Amino acid sequence: MQSLTRDSLAALRESLPAFPGADTAAPEVALFCQYYGLDFGRRLPAVRHSMGLVPSAGYQLAVHSWRVPDARHNLLLVHGFLDHCGLYSHLIEHALARDCNVLAFDLPGHGLSTGEPAAIEDFGDYAVAIRDVLAAGDLPVLPWQVMAQSTGGAALVEFARRFTPWPFTGTVLLAPLLRPASWWRVRAAHELVHRFVDSVPRGFAENSADREFLAFVRNDPLQSHRIAVSWVGALRRWLAGLPLQDLGVGPALLVQGDADTTVDWRYNLPHYGTLFPGLRIELMPGAGHQLANESAALRERYLKTIDRYLGW
Repeated sequence: MQSLTRDSLAALRESLPAFPGADTAAPEVALFCQYYGLDFGRRLPAVRHSMGLVPSAGYQLAVHSWRVPDARHNLLLVHGFLDHCGLYSHLIEHALARDCNVLAFDLPGHGLSTGEPAAIEDFGDYAVAIRDVLAAGDLPVLPWQVMAQSTGGAALVEFARRFTPWPFTGTVLLAPLLRPASWWRVRAAHELVHRFVDSVPRGFAENSADREFLAFVRNDPLQSHRIAVSWVGALRRWLAGLPLQDLGVGPALLVQGDADTTVDWRYNLPHYGTLFPGLRIELMPGAGHQLANESAALRERYLKTIDRYLGW
């Protein structure tokens, strides 16, 4: 397979038209989809793919939609910090195979979206991104469901605070973020360095039992190798201003691995229960933080639970 480079990906971003107008048969788009395993048409021939840019809060967001004949639901997929749509092929294909259209996008500063890599000034920009992508979506009128991993869960919480009515009939949270692990250390480090540096080196966590995925991410040309200090500052401000009370959007399913060392899940779970009264928690023994890319055996276990919860 021909490899991708940062330069070729930058050229792809520059070539994308307004969503949903990309010619997904174009060689550069086909190569992108093949590289990241998003070429679902090879396995699900009836799938139709659209790709393009949506303006949002000064960013240009890279947006994908996949449509299947006779779909019963639409799914919005929101990825986590340092991720992008290309890393979520397992979840996308799982939904498509269950007669569900999928709308997904790269958060600001991630993947093919514009913005300083791995940076944000205000978590509200993530909520606005969700609103703007939903408004631009080209999917048919069907019940909407949402699945969010890690920081995507935090983005969804902020979306619920800012915008009504809640458009989703089913909500799934995968290892959602409130506090990161070792939060007091993160805050102390931020206090020490935020006046002097703009970013710090990023370490690649052992956050999945899938060794092939971990190796792939280390060589992924869309990965940032530094973390913007502004992102930690934005998280601190968001947590300080977040009322831990019922969001008024109903229950959710929360899937959490007990081997997760990225988020402080023991702190987070009860507070997510407050935000989403009636929350159902599925604790996964042995699963790490990167649930979207855990081992096939672990994914199969929690996806069965998701299927039942969402009526797939």
